[in-house]
Amino acid sequence: MELIVNRLAQRSKKYFLILIAVPILLGLVGWFLPVGKEASTYTAEATLSLGSYDYDSLNNAKNVMILLTNSPFYRENLPNLSKENLSKLQVTAVTDKIIKLSYTDSPKENATEVINQISTAFLKMDKISFQEKKEITQDSIQSLSQEKVSEDTIVDQQRFLNELKTTLFEIKPASLLESTDPSEVMTDNKALNSKERAVAGVLIGIALACAWVLIPELVRGTSE
Repeated sequence: MELIVNRLAQRSKKYFLILIAVPILLGLVGWFLPVGKEASTYTAEATLSLGSYDYDSLNNAKNVMILLTNSPFYRENLPNLSKENLSKLQVTAVTDKIIKLSYTDSPKENATEVINQISTAFLKMDKISFQEKKEITQDSIQSLSQEKVSEDTIVDQQRFLNELKTTLFEIKPASLLESTDPSEVMTDNKALNSKERAVAGVLIGIALACAWVLIPELVRGTSE
């Protein structure tokens, strides 16, 4: 063992300059090595307030989450969006009546465009359903107000008319509450900066230098 240690010491002295040069050289390579800039990804968000007109498919957050995370809605309303686009979309329920859409993509403009397309398509669908409900209620009010009834049922007629008018006053369509500018998403695979690459180069150089000194002597020692 003592003989191996002595040979290692002699070998280290003999190749001292090389042992010093290798870590320094790799450190410099790491510092000056050009590394392509990693493309940043961005998340655009939109917050929607759901409508209220007794249509559970579009007025309930859980049902809307299912609607906006499955293909049928997009085949009918946004055929230009692919399954890959859907994988970048998240729909969360803030409350029973408020949902948040989050879409992550690169570049920033793509994230903004897609989140706006989805929000607009949903609001358009909701507006059609709301308008149908509104027209039905208005027609009911008009028909009932023109209907001639007996004195015995006039009170009931008036009460029913008041209920319909209240319904017409209270119902509302979905609306966009907030649309935020896309924010950059931090990723775990971010490229190392120059200093980090230089340190890594030095450590690799030290490891290679040590291996270059140790391995030949250890092999010779075991063979003897």
